[in-house]
Amino acid sequence: MQVARNHPRCGVCGTKLVKNGTTSAGRTRWRCKACGASTVRSRVDVTRRAQLDRFVGWLLNPSPQCSLGGTGRSFRASTAWCWNVEVPQPTVTGEVLPTVMLDGTYLQGWCLLIAFSGQHVLGWQWCDRESKPAWTALLERLPAPEMVVVDGGRGVAAA
Repeated sequence: MQVARNHPRCGVCGTKLVKNGTTSAGRTRWRCKACGASTVRSRVDVTRRAQLDRFVGWLLNPSPQCSLGGTGRSFRASTAWCWNVEVPQPTVTGEVLPTVMLDGTYLQGWCLLIAFSGQHVLGWQWCDRESKPAWTALLERLPAPEMVVVDGGRGVAAA
């Protein structure tokens, strides 16, 4: 088994880089002795995790994007990939539950329909508004429960 080492290679010529001090932010600067190119290594996983944390914080908070530091445009550019994260649906066990709660909530102009057992989310469906086809798409994936608790919306009652 080979141990990972901190020996980056030059993006220009491919030779090993050597440490060349630090930046004003305290990060290690690397320099190529062959071609003179200088770089700072970044960890994409750490960067992406921080971007996702900022995105979720903004999504669940009513404050504007510009209040997060920087401009709203820079925030949108750095977190644009977060809208495309695929979240897998929970696995359907086929168990008939005594009670299922159904509700819809609006996030950034979209409606998220949620089926909840009291302990776990059973499934969800994104849609533009609460409607019969949207609720039907969510409910047809789940076994019929003994009782359903709803907020009285017309779409879920029709489904």
